[in-house]
Amino acid sequence: MSSLSDSLVSSTAASIEGVSSRPEAGEPWLPEPEELPSDPWYEEKASNLKISDIVTIKEKGGTMGKFEVVLLHPDERAHRPPPGFHTFYMNQIEMGLRFPIPRFIAALCHYIKISPSQLAPNSYSFLIALTVLLSYHQIPLISYVLMQLVQIKRLGPGKFYISHKGDHTFIKGNPSFHKGWMSRFIYIKCDVKRDPWKCEMSWRDNVFTLTPRTPDQAPSLTSFLEAMCGKSYNAPELINEDLLCFFKFSRKGVELVGDLGIAVPVLTLPLCARACVSPELTFSLFLLQTNAWGKPRCCSSWRKPRRPQRPPRRHRGKGRPLALSRKSLGARGGRGLPPRGPSLSE
Repeated sequence: MSSLSDSLVSSTAASIEGVSSRPEAGEPWLPEPEELPSDPWYEEKASNLKISDIVTIKEKGGTMGKFEVVLLHPDERAHRPPPGFHTFYMNQIEMGLRFPIPRFIAALCHYIKISPSQLAPNSYSFLIALTVLLSYHQIPLISYVLMQLVQIKRLGPGKFYISHKGDHTFIKGNPSFHKGWMSRFIYIKCDVKRDPWKCEMSWRDNVFTLTPRTPDQAPSLTSFLEAMCGKSYNAPELINEDLLCFFKFSRKGVELVGDLGIAVPVLTLPLCARACVSPELTFSLFLLQTNAWGKPRCCSSWRKPRRPQRPPRRHRGKGRPLALSRKSLGARGGRGLPPRGPSLSE
């Protein structure tokens, strides 16, 4: 007899697969009256960021290259950036947004016809956590897939929030709110001449949420939904900088080292990267897999996992403990030890 969770996965999977130039300092740049929206849905708060915040944004957001970040004049507002610049928020960067904007985010924003800067901060941590899990399960990060798994809600005038679709709740841990985040914005310009952002950057007050056309070779989400059933992942831990670099969502912090191929031994899928992998990344990837008992492992701590203790066995007649080898544990059905694999230094 199938369980409730099995039927939920089956019904969800069936429904998814059945869906056929900067002005001179002093005076702020202001748009002409006819360029402003007729309805005042836009945000009228000034930015309270300081010069020290700009340095942090450049370092954390990865805008040291072909990007220009400027401090705002007190009269400037989020909805009217200077020509060539676009608005972004400090909290978006804190929740995982990196530059250049990852292709899957740009493609999704292009499809739903809004600017990436209109997404609430938690949308980024949720989206990136979701795509880390999808990448781990080797599912393509296309808008068709994402639109099957997310829902888009209007948070307020010109702001939108992305979260789980339906009854799925396998990504948790986002802050309940970000106090004053709409007053922490900056202007960013990309110095690439041809299609620098790869998506629509104009602000809108509505989104396009129709289901994308089914690709000729639509990926199946059945196995992914089954793997997620009953699990709970902490979004802030899945947007760790090492993971973002590992899955190429960020170009910051990973130093290439020749042709060194690194295979993480505890993974069930062959994931490799040409990079210096930190212990935090190794453990982050370890948390993505189900543990040896067959129970879901939750991402709840960055502490180094403890090796399962091997129960000592008394040797008959001599009273001293006998260490059980991996081979003997396997022969006796022992569990709790991940399969042996190549070390990170190999």
